[in-house]
Formats: sequence, structure tokens, C-alpha cells
Amino acid sequence: MKPLDNAALPTQLGISDFAASYGSSALNQLNSIFIPIWIIGCLITILYFAYNIIKIYSIRKSAYLISKENEPDLYRQYSECLNELRIKRKVSLYASCNMSSPVSYGLLHPKVIIPQDMDILLSNEDVRFIFLHELLHYRHKDAALNYITCILQVIYWFNPFIWYGFRELQKDREIACDSSVIHIVGKSQSTNYGYTLIKYAQRMQHNAFLSPLSRLGGEKKVMIQRIKEIANYKTNTPKQRRKSAALLLLICTIVYCISPLLTVYAAHDVSYDFQSQNVETMDLSSYFKGTDGTFILYDTSSGQYQIYNQELSTKRISPDSTFKIYSGLFALEEGIIHYDASNREWDGTTYSFDTWNKDQTLATAMQNSVNWYFQNLDIQLGYQKLYSYYKKISYGNCDLTADINYYWAESSLKISPVEQVMLLSNLLKNKWNFKEENIQAIKNSLFISNISIGRLYGKTGTGVVNGQNSNGWFIGFIEHGERVYCFATNLQNADNATGSTASEITIEILNSIFS
Repeated sequence: MKPLDNAALPTQLGISDFAASYGSSALNQLNSIFIPIWIIGCLITILYFAYNIIKIYSIRKSAYLISKENEPDLYRQYSECLNELRIKRKVSLYASCNMSSPVSYGLLHPKVIIPQDMDILLSNEDVRFIFLHELLHYRHKDAALNYITCILQVIYWFNPFIWYGFRELQKDREIACDSSVIHIVGKSQSTNYGYTLIKYAQRMQHNAFLSPLSRLGGEKKVMIQRIKEIANYKTNTPKQRRKSAALLLLICTIVYCISPLLTVYAAHDVSYDFQSQNVETMDLSSYFKGTDGTFILYDTSSGQYQIYNQELSTKRISPDSTFKIYSGLFALEEGIIHYDASNREWDGTTYSFDTWNKDQTLATAMQNSVNWYFQNLDIQLGYQKLYSYYKKISYGNCDLTADINYYWAESSLKISPVEQVMLLSNLLKNKWNFKEENIQAIKNSLFISNISIGRLYGKTGTGVVNGQNSNGWFIGFIEHGERVYCFATNLQNADNATGSTASEITIEILNSIFS
């Protein structure tokens, strides 16, 4: 092919840019609705816990500290329980007329608060049981667990399974303390301990939410279960340990599985943490003519980066049609298409672009940016395989949570321009150990033309939302003499933010650098 002159336009070089307009993705629409609702729910739950904390603080301020001077008998009994449990740290004891049941709380400064008349209404044995129970909450580090569960309930307030799991965990903590008390006082005292709980059952308040408190009491059905557990007290069996481990695993699994729903929105505007000492900044503002954009050129031999607008070069945005480079590569690796047999039949659906309304090969589909060709490849590959490949090559945020047909089109998948360049370099070096013939097939499909400064390869991409251009890409590489340079140009939020404009700017810049 005869080299074209430096002034050749992208259309003269055979660079095509076809983009279908998409409305705001379903994911974005859901985010705009549910994220504010989630934030409001978080704030309401935070206010609830803040109210509880303030209430606890005000009760403690009005309570009086039990000491050997003002309550010598009660203080002595409490100190004996501390010694019995070998607790060396100071755990202050308070009495309040505003409490109906004993509570323990505090992470840095642990405290136990009891009703002011508790020692009058109960026997010394009952008081000892209650002290042991509350102090065992401290020894089990339940205060820390209370705060963790409160934080998680704030985040996952909308998930009833999280509520259920944590309430089960709270119930099991109380049963664990009951078992520990019986283990200390002896099984012969289990009946007396059970009667102590029954005496206080009428006075115990039930909270619908978890709170930073560890209470002696709970709701009626939980109290009944605790009494039954006390009556049938046995040393923990392997089966019980397995049940507890399974419950913890269930809670962790639910939290893990639901977390992507919250991270999708957060991933929309994050930046890639680009760290390289070998960067030269460029002033190319005259080429962009006021359009917000970036250009990156990477010398694969020296590792030298030349970057215009480094801030935008690390911002993750939708790849749009540039994803097709890797969609084709993954399909080749899985044998869905073959490097010398990549034809896919057109199903007869009429598209806006005539070049889409015919059978396609990998090369023609790449050149004409045929959406249906690569969408069919992705569907045949399936979410699981597709995700594993994106993770393998570390493609941007690897977020495929949107529809499998449109995750790349102004939707969940995001990548920065500098990452595009790094991936192209890894592709050319075959860092991922893919089949060499598949790498070569992708290179061949990206070939555009011989120009005076070298052999040009590339792929455009345009993001169009509700009929408005929002994102323009041109990425690729140029073989200049013995060296290979990878490049990426991106334009943002302008009428000329298209792949065509990005390719024009790129060719002008490359000509100015290499001519």
C-alpha cells in the first residue's frame, strides 16, 4: 500500500467511527433513584444510634459511681467478680434510677450500669450472677462487636437478611454469656441463674434495632430460648461450634455478596493510581482547541510516557467501542471464533449503519465497529468467563454489573486513558500468554494504513447519551522505524467528543512528533 501524506484525513485512511445513541443506562437510572434513598436510610439509622449514644451518655452523667466509700458491700461484691474473672482493667460500675435492666458498654472506657434498686430487689446471689454476666460481655469483647454491627447496620439498613443475621448473632452472644456464667458458678447453680433472668424479665426493655449496649435482657421469645438453654446446659459440643461458625460464614457471605451493589456507584468517577517516574508532560492545547481532552504516547522500548493533561489521563471513563479489541481477543482464546474463520452471520435486523447490515468477520466488525458482532461474542462467552478475562488483564475497574450488551457503553465498565495505553503495550508483548496467532489476529484487525511516519493501528470509540456526544476515543499504536509507540486520545463532554475528532487530533499530533 502506498504511504499517504501527512495531511491525510482519518476517512482517507479508512478510519470509521460508528456510534449508536444510548439513553442513560438502567444502572445509572437506578443509581439516581436508590443512592439518595440509601443515603437517607443511612442518615436515619445514624441518627437513631446517635440518639441511643446520647441517651446512654446522659444516663451515665446522672448516675453515680459505685465505690467502697458510698456502697461498700456492693463494691466488694463487684470487685470479687472482677477478680474471679481475672479482669485487671478498670471497669467502672454505676447505678442509675433511669435504668430498668443492667447494661455494659464502652470500648476504651468500659462501664457497667445497673438499676439503682437492683441490690434491694435481688439477693446477693442474683446480684453476683448479673455482675458476672455483664463483665463477661467485656471479657468477650462484645463492645467492639456492638460498634461493628452498628456500623454495618447503617450501611446495609435496607437488607433484612443482615438484620436477621445480626440479631441472631446478638442472641447467641447473650446465650454465650449465660453459658459462661454457668461454667463459672457450676451447673448446680443453673436453675438459680435462670430464676434470676425470670425475675428481671418483666423489667427488660426490647429494642427493635441493635445498639452499642450489651443488655442482660431481650425480647420474650429470646428470653424463653435462653431459659431453655440454661435448663439444658451442656459444654459446647463440636456441632454447636460448627453451627456458630456456619452462622458467621453466612453473615460474611451476605455482606460480601451485597457489597457490589454499593461499590458500583462509587466506581463511576474514580481515578487510576498511576505511578511512573518516566513521564514527560506535553503542551498540546493548540490541538484540542478548548475541548477537554488528554493524549498519552508510550514508547514500548524505553518505557517513556509523554502526556498531555495528566489529570484527565488517569480518570476512569467508559471505554465505549474500544472494548471490542479485548472482546474479540477473549472470543479467540475461547475458540468462539478462529483467527482464520471469524465470520458471523447477520440475523437480518436493520441497523442505522449500512455496513452493519451484512455478515461480518473480525476485521470488518472491528473496522466498522459493529456492535452486534461483539455483543454476540460476549453473550456466547458468558458473564463468568468474560469477567475472569477482564480480571486477568486488569481492565480498568472490571465492573460488568450492567447489562451484558451495554456494560461498556457509558455504563458500569470504566477505564482511564493511561490504562488503555498500558493494556495495548501488554497486548503487543503478550504479557498474558495468549496464543500468538490470536494476538496477531487482533493486530491485523486494528491495522488502518501505512502513513509516511509508520504503520498505523487503532480503534475509535464514541459515547453518545440521549443523542449528545459525551466521550470520544482513539487508541492504538504506531510502528515507527524499529520502535513501537502506543497512544490514547480521549475527548470529554463536548459536541466534538467523538472517535473521529479524536483520531484527527491524534494523527496531527503524531505527525508533529515523528515528521
